[in-house]
Amino acid sequence: MTSRNETSRRTLSFAIFLVASGFVFWAPLKQLVGFAVGHDYGSHILLIVPVSILLVYLRRDEVFSDVKVNSRRKGNIIAGSSLFLLGSVLLLGARRYPPLQAQRLTIEILLLVVLWISGFVLCYGREAFIRARFPLLFLFLLVPLPDFLLRKAIFSLQEGSSAVAYGLLRILSVPVLKEDFILRLPRVDLEVARECSGIRSSIALLLTVLVAGEFLLHSFWRKLLLVLSVIPILVVKNGVRIVSIYLLTAYVNPAFLHGWLHTSGGILFYLLGVIALFPVLAVFRKGERNHLRTSRVPELAQVSSI
Repeated sequence: MTSRNETSRRTLSFAIFLVASGFVFWAPLKQLVGFAVGHDYGSHILLIVPVSILLVYLRRDEVFSDVKVNSRRKGNIIAGSSLFLLGSVLLLGARRYPPLQAQRLTIEILLLVVLWISGFVLCYGREAFIRARFPLLFLFLLVPLPDFLLRKAIFSLQEGSSAVAYGLLRILSVPVLKEDFILRLPRVDLEVARECSGIRSSIALLLTVLVAGEFLLHSFWRKLLLVLSVIPILVVKNGVRIVSIYLLTAYVNPAFLHGWLHTSGGILFYLLGVIALFPVLAVFRKGERNHLRTSRVPELAQVSSI
């Protein structure tokens, strides 16, 4: 059997596995779609699976380049079964441990992703998993954040955004007093509420950075630093949004306070965040090229001496 035929056979097996898991987890999946549609901070969930599939497709020649008949089948079965067992333990813990009941959707979707990865390992092998690890691990972004983590993330964005907005207003010589998340200004008081935390555009920007880093950078540490660099950009761009809304409201038209920029302007400031990331990404890419040139110097010198 040729490698292509073997890959097709395993793809059919994996597709059957996915359909079967969809039937078993129909209720949690339906609840997950409802969660994504009904919450601003969950809307990204609808994009995760299509993006993951697209990433695997774009790298299909690399991912499935070494799928062979009986290739380390025993090791693949052990690895896949271990992940399957881990997922089963998670589900059992969620159903038996009362404090976890409140996070049942989170745990069930986490289990489903673990099962999907275990099925991929069983069907294609550990080597294929290693080559496709980014799009497969990307699937964990399907898992809704536990409430306590979500509250902490939103609180941090509120705190940072209000501090940046306060600082910018002071720089612009606008009289302002700050009381927690409330900015008391000459014509209106602005509260940086949960809805104004920018969590939706922040998640979108984080996903963009993850994908861009995977394709444009090679070093793990540079990818990590790129992701971490998103944090100050998230806070600053949301602070700029708050200040922009106030200035437009106070000096152009009061309707801006409840207009499109306030209610649906996240996409505009998401794009500003992407633009702000360009120079950061350029620095990291230049650093990688310089490192590559430096690492080649000894090799060239050795060739010259020969």
